[in-house]
This record gives sequence, structure tokens and C-alpha cells, in this order.
Amino acid sequence: MKVPTVLVRAKERAEPIVKNFEWTWTTAVLFTLGFAFFSVITMAVIPSAWLYFAEQKLGWGGLSGTSDWQPLARDFVAANLSVGPFVTVVVIGAIMQNWRRKLRGGTSDRPTGGYR
Repeated sequence: MKVPTVLVRAKERAEPIVKNFEWTWTTAVLFTLGFAFFSVITMAVIPSAWLYFAEQKLGWGGLSGTSDWQPLARDFVAANLSVGPFVTVVVIGAIMQNWRRKLRGGTSDRPTGGYR
């Protein structure tokens, strides 16, 4: 399967930025503030809005653990809306770190430790 040229060009433009990026105190603090805002919105506000919508508009109220599927579906979606953004950020961070390490000439393997 051939990669579209748009993606190839985007990767070529992004590689120098990823390779040369260094954290400073200012960028780290600004990133942390943005990440905290992102976390609150995606892991608290959106699942809460979903629960309100599911109970009030869809009529999926009730206790979980009953034989009714609607409260189980409501809670399943809310749990995934809460955990999904965090897992996504962790996975993207690991991918970016390995990509940067490869661009700088290192390997993406974790150091095994030990005395060599």
C-alpha cells in the first residue's frame, strides 16, 4: 500500500521540528497548563455531559447491574470517555519519544541496564 504524498510531505516537514525540539521551563509550564485544561474537559466535562444526555434525553436512567442494557451501555460509554483521552495521550507521547530518538540517531529500544 502506497503512502499518500500529502502524508509524506507532512512527515518531512515535521521531522526537523521533532528532532530539534527541546523543552524549556516556559514551554513545559505552558504545555502542562494546556494539558490540565485538556484533561479536565475531556475526562470530566464530556463524560458528565454524556451521562446527562443519556439519562435526560435518551431515557437511559436507572441502576447499573440490573438486567436492563441501557444503564450498562450508558456507563460503558462514560467510562471509555473518561479513560480514552488519557490512554491516547500516553500512547502518542511514547510514539513521539521513540520517533525523536530515532531521528537523533539513537535506538527506540529501552535501555536494559546492567554493567557492560
